[in-house]
Amino acid sequence: MFFSDAVFAIVITILVLPLTEIDLQGEDGDLASQVWALWPKVLAFAISFLVIGQFWIAHHRIFNRVRHYDLPLMWLNLVTLMTISFLPFPTALLGTAAPGDRFPVVFYAANLTLGSVGLSVVWLYALRVGDLVDEDLDHRTAGDMTARSLATSGIFVLSTGIAFLGLAPALACWLVLLPVTRVLLTRRRGRQANRLS
Repeated sequence: MFFSDAVFAIVITILVLPLTEIDLQGEDGDLASQVWALWPKVLAFAISFLVIGQFWIAHHRIFNRVRHYDLPLMWLNLVTLMTISFLPFPTALLGTAAPGDRFPVVFYAANLTLGSVGLSVVWLYALRVGDLVDEDLDHRTAGDMTARSLATSGIFVLSTGIAFLGLAPALACWLVLLPVTRVLLTRRRGRQANRLS
């Protein structure tokens, strides 16, 4: 967990580096307009910061339930961390993309999908092995976590296809569909709990 947290912390920190390397000329040019022209880079930074933050939260949610580990789980976690540590590169591409260029958006969405699927695989493997997770983990909680994980991965897969239409539709998937899906899953869990009580 310490190693994983360190990877997340480093990755989320270096996202800002492309912004710090820009040479702004405050003497001859209008500094405000130069900063405003950086909005695509700032938007890419903000999206990635929030997404990586969600990945970090999901990673903690998983490993709060994992009590033991084996070599395959360590490798699955390592590969997942690799996909996440790669995200500053597609983020930089997204921030410098020309208007109408679909490749950076699709490339970025595909990388988010890999990270999300990686986390899902880590959880499903730990759950399948059985003795790696909490002994008192009930089926309903495990099912809720699985549904949330698979739904999130499904939305990222969907966003990769939608990214061919442009950044705005893909952004709608990440900022609208993800929260809405989680709200629906939470309501579903509440209805099930009411039926059982």
